[in-house]
Amino acid sequence: MFRLFRHALPLLLALGALPAAAHNNNAYVGNQFGNSVSVIDMASNTVTATIPVGRSPLGIAVSPDGAEVYVANADDDTVSVIDTATNAVAATVTVENTPAAVTISPNGAEVYVVNANAGTVSVIDRLSRAVVATVPVGSVPIAIAVSPSGRRVYTANAGDGTASVIDTTTRAVTAIIPAGDTPYGIAVGPLGARVYVANVGSNDVSVIDATTDTVKATLGAGDGVAAVAVSPIGFPVYVANFVDNTVSVVNPFNGTVMASIPVGNSPAALAVSRRSGRVYVANGESDTVSVINPVTNTVIATIPTGRLPASVAIQP
Repeated sequence: MFRLFRHALPLLLALGALPAAAHNNNAYVGNQFGNSVSVIDMASNTVTATIPVGRSPLGIAVSPDGAEVYVANADDDTVSVIDTATNAVAATVTVENTPAAVTISPNGAEVYVVNANAGTVSVIDRLSRAVVATVPVGSVPIAIAVSPSGRRVYTANAGDGTASVIDTTTRAVTAIIPAGDTPYGIAVGPLGARVYVANVGSNDVSVIDATTDTVKATLGAGDGVAAVAVSPIGFPVYVANFVDNTVSVVNPFNGTVMASIPVGNSPAALAVSRRSGRVYVANGESDTVSVINPVTNTVIATIPTGRLPASVAIQP
């Protein structure tokens, strides 16, 4: 059985009833060893609340209206639903074995959770907070992303070196795409035309053409490529390098690494603010989040969090 720890990367190598939109100014960090979520005020770059959740929270996502945060608790086989207005857990949803990552459809209707040890994706209806479908994918799915249209969901499957493509209408896998060695992170560009897969084993990023479901390019980065995120305008692409403690800033069109930014120890997750373009990087072994200015490509703040921050998500 696969046992997931972000810090052990080298070893693995009518929605009217929903809450009203929140004041969207926060980043949320899942602290794997703290069994908690840190709430960061992005205006002051300080932690304003710490919310207890399930055991070993690995994945995190914010609803499009900013009103709820979904947290994948790997050791509980659950997803915690946080009300951002109260900073309290409003519901807990049981899923399959070892939920590792989560994403939410652009219309806010469905939540998708990858279950690493089950090799599946659980589909949660956001209104009823119930699992309405389970989709088999590849081996050890560890990361998940949804297209801007909401028509496709992509999983990075660390166990077999592939990415699975799910049609969200039929809830079936329509393609299995070979990627690099040990895919560990995944992100979709803002137009949905490109999908980026971070391969920790081969230290590169596979670029998938979403029209043909084929890899069209491979981008280099640093050592221990663990996560990938895309600027709101599609340029640049940011890559968290777990081993060399950096974030690579990559031109996705010509493959050039434009900058290598030192951050904390063992960065394994990152997210980009749609409004400011700032990059928030979860540094697992430093128990911090680094904030990168996208203009200067420098760290402008380092924020203490809980133990072993493993995921980060930002209110839209």
